[in-house]
Amino acid sequence: MFSKAHGNELWVLILEKAYSKLHGNYKSIVGGLPYEAMMDLTGCPTTSYEFSDDKVKDMIKSGKLWEYIKTFDKAGYIMCGGTPGKDMWTESGGPDKKGGIVPGHAYSIIAAKEHKGICLVNIRNPWGSFEWDGDWSDDSK
Repeated sequence: MFSKAHGNELWVLILEKAYSKLHGNYKSIVGGLPYEAMMDLTGCPTTSYEFSDDKVKDMIKSGKLWEYIKTFDKAGYIMCGGTPGKDMWTESGGPDKKGGIVPGHAYSIIAAKEHKGICLVNIRNPWGSFEWDGDWSDDSK
């Protein structure tokens, strides 16, 4: 219902259908928390950091959260993140305009790197077609 097949790759559609059946229907898997899906799909324990939490704010200020993210990346952990806000585009396939980060949306975290003191996180939009076009994007100087 929501995922799309690329060529003859049906496994994503079958996995999505099984996951929605497990949770009752397709509607119940819209707008969930990425870490809960990872726990469901892998059976592994997960950790979640809510940026609005005071302890996490302290970790951000001290640089401890960034060190964790780099350590997790180096260890090969599966990481994902979500943006605050309301998802208005899942059912329509994304906004018509190029742009930025979609509110209320989950992203895969591909890598965490540092460049001249700038902390960078390479994320992937599971839609595959709607990309960040600001600083540090593919076309950025």
